[in-house]
Amino acid sequence: GRGAKTGTENPTTRNCWENDKDCFKSRGGYIYAYPREYYEQVATELLKSVNNSTTIVVVADPRHWTRSKDMRNGDYSIDFAYRDNVISFFRSKGFIVQIHQSSGKPDDDFAYMCSARNFVRGGGGLSTLISSVVTAQGGRVFNPRKFSDVTPLPVNKLTNIAK
Repeated sequence: GRGAKTGTENPTTRNCWENDKDCFKSRGGYIYAYPREYYEQVATELLKSVNNSTTIVVVADPRHWTRSKDMRNGDYSIDFAYRDNVISFFRSKGFIVQIHQSSGKPDDDFAYMCSARNFVRGGGGLSTLISSVVTAQGGRVFNPRKFSDVTPLPVNKLTNIAK
């Protein structure tokens, strides 16, 4: 893929997919990306409930940066390498995987993800909010191992967040 060479190919490049210590964590405790091991439980749960003939759509636009000044200066190679690893992982489990072509507008991606019947939660606050909307609409949220015990925000709290 278009991703950066990571791991043994380039041992100096951060590789969140292989090493939890390389994953960005905010001071508020949010994890924005998870290593492969966290998705093992998600894959198992997905296989039990939807089987691998279900298409997984990956929504990932590295331009949606909200944390601080973006120090990547337009170099999204590590982001693309991570996305490609997620895609390869789910394909290795037998799933059909597609990439959602983003309009470049975060609101469009948000609406698209909120319409999911099944949603695999990623990191950060936006994914938490989407999880709440999917749950409120009767959908199912699959959480990486570390967050399997976290309950999405109650629907009555959503109006306060959106303001």
